[in-house]
Amino acid sequence: MRFSFVVSAGLGYQIPNLFENGASFAEFERALRLLKEQGFTGVELNLNSDDRSILSKIRDSIRAEGLQLAAVGTGLIYLAKGLSFSDPDPAIREKALAIMKELIRFASTENSVVVIGMVRGNPSSSNAVRLLIESLRKCDKAAFESGVRLVLEALNRYETSILNTATEVANSIRDAQLTATGILLDSFHMNIEEQSIEESIRKYHDRIGHFHIADSDRWPPGHGHLKIEDQLRLLENLGYGGWVSAETLPKPDNVAAVKATANFLKAQNFLKPP
Repeated sequence: MRFSFVVSAGLGYQIPNLFENGASFAEFERALRLLKEQGFTGVELNLNSDDRSILSKIRDSIRAEGLQLAAVGTGLIYLAKGLSFSDPDPAIREKALAIMKELIRFASTENSVVVIGMVRGNPSSSNAVRLLIESLRKCDKAAFESGVRLVLEALNRYETSILNTATEVANSIRDAQLTATGILLDSFHMNIEEQSIEESIRKYHDRIGHFHIADSDRWPPGHGHLKIEDQLRLLENLGYGGWVSAETLPKPDNVAAVKATANFLKAQNFLKPP
């Protein structure tokens, strides 16, 4: 397994106005140096920009630090821009898809997975799942043609009304006949939605394409009551060799969250000192 940390404008290593000005970009580069110093080999980003010049600058900074882009999160397409795959307005869905396709192109240059999380929206209409599936098929086609792996995340009921459990995600992928899409499981969300975190991991281990960790309170691992070390050992024993990204709250602050996560992973012999 390989370990990364989420750097975003929200969760993870929180940087307000990420990539919108020089100061935030300089902080991003400092964050990359910290991740490298702490032993992480990758970084996960939550992006909503299809500006190729910005994406190119992001890529160059990550490469310069000797890190890999583990995953491209897309939740800010919805959370910052209000665009989603389940919106009843087809023009809004197409705008969301246009950004997603550009991020898929970007991910293809970095051998990164692309996360489908909150870009699904938080709909209330009865047609929401049908509209989402239509969008997912278009994304899946674009990803397949670009050689990119998508991962559909199971998110808890307090954040979205659809696809909350691993089984719901797996069934949607099957029913939509998606060929380039796997499952993203997240310890924080599973703690709310799954009857057994370990059983869900066992059941779907061969379809997991990415994994998020955060403790029960969404602080770094070791702060709450989840046995994240047991989840990681189970994944390892089942042959999972993909990325594990810490997606925690920046608590008690950005730097402390990174260091606490790194220390936890080193104490459990998952992360090696640089």
